[in-house]
Amino acid sequence: MLIAPSPTLGFIGGTGPEGQGLALRFAQAGHPVIIGSRSSERAQSTAGAINQKLGGNLATGLDNAGAAEAASVVFLVVPYEGQRDTLAALESAIGDRILVSAVAPLSFEGGRPKAVLVPGGSAALEAQAQLPRARVTAAFHHLSARHLAAIDHPLEGDVLVCGDDAEAKQSTMALVSAVAALRPVDAGGLEYAWQLEAFTALILGINRRYKVNAGVRLVGLKS
Repeated sequence: MLIAPSPTLGFIGGTGPEGQGLALRFAQAGHPVIIGSRSSERAQSTAGAINQKLGGNLATGLDNAGAAEAASVVFLVVPYEGQRDTLAALESAIGDRILVSAVAPLSFEGGRPKAVLVPGGSAALEAQAQLPRARVTAAFHHLSARHLAAIDHPLEGDVLVCGDDAEAKQSTMALVSAVAALRPVDAGGLEYAWQLEAFTALILGINRRYKVNAGVRLVGLKS
């Protein structure tokens, strides 16, 4: 079943820069958001900062399990190194919800980002294997956390979305469209998620060399 027009979104690891930025933009678009963290106090602090920045009350903070249970759609925005342990504690809380993975396994050598090959093929595939009831999609890897946090900066670009569950992928693409100036692109099944994750290192490297916060835009596609 497709999600409601303005579902409540939970962000596991939502106190990090990417999680905060995504939650901020979705709250700005009118979605109730729940910041999840191992520390409920830290989650509440981040939610308070979002509410203060937007002048509203759409953000709340809970521990990770509470955020997953209270949300209609769950975003996974933890560092890859903590993914397995985090999900192990959340299997029942996430259940059969849509789980949007924005995790990109990366390493930094001399400040240079490199993609990390993982045993399960990709972080998203490993999440799906670990949580067989969840409907996992992969998306939102290539948006600049700095631009997400700057609400006076208009976002632009494409968000590539992978997933094996057709309804989950369609719902994730609808969420992309809810954020002004972002365009969803169907990037195929979850087997392609590793390419999205690895491409993140390339984007970060380009941004580092050019001192910009570039994203992705595909040409030749109809809007």
